[in-house]
Amino acid sequence: MRPDRMRGLVIGTVVAVVDNANQGRIQVQFPWLDDQLKSTWASVVAPFAGSDRGLFWMPEIGDEVVVGFLHGDFSQAFVLGAMWNGVSGAPSPDPRQRMIRSKNGHTIRFIDSTPNSGNQGALIVEDAHGNRVVMTNSLMRITAQSMLMIEAETIVLSGKPVNGAAPWSRTVTPSTNPI
Repeated sequence: MRPDRMRGLVIGTVVAVVDNANQGRIQVQFPWLDDQLKSTWASVVAPFAGSDRGLFWMPEIGDEVVVGFLHGDFSQAFVLGAMWNGVSGAPSPDPRQRMIRSKNGHTIRFIDSTPNSGNQGALIVEDAHGNRVVMTNSLMRITAQSMLMIEAETIVLSGKPVNGAAPWSRTVTPSTNPI
């Protein structure tokens, strides 16, 4: 059974994500309506979507999504977003921790401090291998699991004055000297 008109928003389950036309679309099933009923290829609404730009973050098969229909036409479905639920929980229970996390665990965390703690929180970028960059009120730490490479024609390291010592600077340029 396929309805001709579908008013309002509905919940669906993602069943296909590989759009052969490469238009950023997915297919959704509506088990509450009919166990076999799938949408046509539905566009995924995304911030700043345009020609070769915008936020590209596709749902995964099995995700629960909110679906709308252009002028109620069931053949013109579009996906407004995905939802957390009792099966698929949010990546953090802390409302002061905003994050972007991929399926494999690559994460960007925006951590806002509590209003009375005196600092502005932190920004943490980490990959699924354990490499991280942490930026907080007076510290920036880069941690690599194996090797940290910095590549440039010229590299300048510098420091601010501490305890009366003068500021310092070291320039690394191409050289036959190994150190």
